[in-house]
Amino acid sequence: ENFADQTTGTCISKLDGDRQPSGQPSLGTAAGLGLPNQFVAVRANGYDEGYCSNLKEFVIGTPEAQIYDSELECCTRVFADQTSGTCISNLDGDRQPSGQPSISAAGLGLPNQFVAVFANGYDEGYCSNLKADVIGTPDAQIYDSEFECCTENFADQTTGTCISNLDGDRQPSGQPSLGTAAGLGLPDQFVAVFANGYEDGYCSNLKADVIGTPEAQIYESEFECCTEEF
Repeated sequence: ENFADQTTGTCISKLDGDRQPSGQPSLGTAAGLGLPNQFVAVRANGYDEGYCSNLKEFVIGTPEAQIYDSELECCTRVFADQTSGTCISNLDGDRQPSGQPSISAAGLGLPNQFVAVFANGYDEGYCSNLKADVIGTPDAQIYDSEFECCTENFADQTTGTCISNLDGDRQPSGQPSLGTAAGLGLPDQFVAVFANGYEDGYCSNLKADVIGTPEAQIYESEFECCTEEF
């Protein structure tokens, strides 16, 4: 409260051992080292080699608006355009975003941060939460879920590439129409089925469901049907 801007750290250095913030690198925070929930950006070696630290020597004297609750938050806010990935690579293992594809259904990658990837064009586009894809993307283009990202960016994707990458418990409809790759159902004709109510509704191209449905309610792809109806 009184010596927050003290660059010498004289006051805090007088704390007895069990209360004094450790002099160990913040990168060891998994072991409880450094100032808790206080991380600041360190640019001593330039932006691309910058990282975040909770060591008292860096935190003390830093304006409150530039102190972050977590190392991950500090990295993503301050070093979002860092091509080297130095900052985020310093996170300890249990918090470091995985290098595996977000589509692996194993909960890998940055949590609740998905962006559209158009590397192979629109029809082969997908959504990813890999740090290499997310970092540097404007906030307005980052989505809370892979499904939301797919529906916002690839709603007209005829291949269904994006939505097909969702893990099973989130992929629209487990009904027979998903077997169209094997030639099942009417091609390019999908309708909404509400037999079990809206929450359990799905889209189908089975002739039993399609025949008799008004043309305006028939969609060219299951993905389009799902995004329009559910």
